[in-house]
Amino acid sequence: MNLLLTCSTIPEFSQDALDLWNKFCIAEWMPGCEVVPYLMFVPAASSACINAIVFLQPNMSVDFMHGPDGRMLSTITPWEAHWRNAEIARKIRALPETCAMRDGRKWKRIPQIVLTDNGRRYEAYDGLNVEFVEDVTESMLYSNYETTPVTWSQIEKIINQYHREAMAEYERVGFLVIADHGLYRVKRAFHKKTSGESEFYYGGKDRRRFRGFVTVGRDDDGVGYEAQLFEQLLNDPKTGEREIHNFFEGHPDLLAEAMMGVPISHEPHFPANRQTPDFAVSPVLPRDSREWVKLLELKGPEAKILANRRHLHRGLAPAVIQAIAQVNDYNESVRDPLNLKSVEKALGYIPEFSERAVLIGRNPSAQDSELWDKRRAEQPSVRIITYDELLQEQQARHAWRRRR
Repeated sequence: MNLLLTCSTIPEFSQDALDLWNKFCIAEWMPGCEVVPYLMFVPAASSACINAIVFLQPNMSVDFMHGPDGRMLSTITPWEAHWRNAEIARKIRALPETCAMRDGRKWKRIPQIVLTDNGRRYEAYDGLNVEFVEDVTESMLYSNYETTPVTWSQIEKIINQYHREAMAEYERVGFLVIADHGLYRVKRAFHKKTSGESEFYYGGKDRRRFRGFVTVGRDDDGVGYEAQLFEQLLNDPKTGEREIHNFFEGHPDLLAEAMMGVPISHEPHFPANRQTPDFAVSPVLPRDSREWVKLLELKGPEAKILANRRHLHRGLAPAVIQAIAQVNDYNESVRDPLNLKSVEKALGYIPEFSERAVLIGRNPSAQDSELWDKRRAEQPSVRIITYDELLQEQQARHAWRRRR
């Protein structure tokens, strides 16, 4: 799940707290005063992918402090902050119907959640259709993550309820919908001129390309089931790069959590040299400037990652070296002035810098693991990941979520 964290003043929130939240989800901070102008006037907001807006608890002191992004801001009383947060919530609910994200979901209809001590409710939010959730962030940090993660469990339930309500709306606008083992999936069935909009969805902003069913939401069981499907695919000897790519297109959340962003298949297209990365990964809350893009090249799980043992100085396998060369070329292409128009069209913004990654092969044997780590470390500009590592990370996240 992707969350926009905000507050009208300095929240009770630290970098350690943000790191903790990113163990359960992808969380982005934005000061409260910037949220509504961003949604209304920043073009990149239509390329965002957020599941809920979370209002953090205001700081209890009244002074000047540094915000989560390092800027100096003045604080106000917590009670006043809640009224200001409520005003932000009210303005979001009043956004135009056309104000939507890259998957067509309307900003005004996504869940809004208020974190409180002991689940206390505040009258400032009366009539705004917000949910109140007890915040256990500090207790988890104090107990070295041993406290039950009730905050994220409750947020996940709220988001899943939203997905269930939205599924019925998807049917009205020409989608086939299924709920399978905790996965909420949709597929475009047909187009009708009069069916581009519903209470939750505005088709004019939907930038996705459907080649089949796509997972749009997962409950706790769905996360585990998706990991099982991925493991079965990896263990099938017939699985190659094409099958892996198709799986990530249909189950984007698994790749999104591994890369901490929104995976966009076969984009951007670079007209200057006719190249296209397998995936470009953009932030879940892109701004118009100072943003990154991650360029990802896939190779199949069957690909070797280390050279043959007969070599005296074993290095990376040819398939890995080739993939590194490809992402290095993509890195040059994303900066080429001849490609900027295509990049902005695909991402919704022009990135200031890019990161490179290669997803390839399976984990090496125990006797080769030290050599593998050494050879990877010799390529600091490119993140090289195996499919087993991606699967293990997904399984670890699932284990964290199940600690009720």
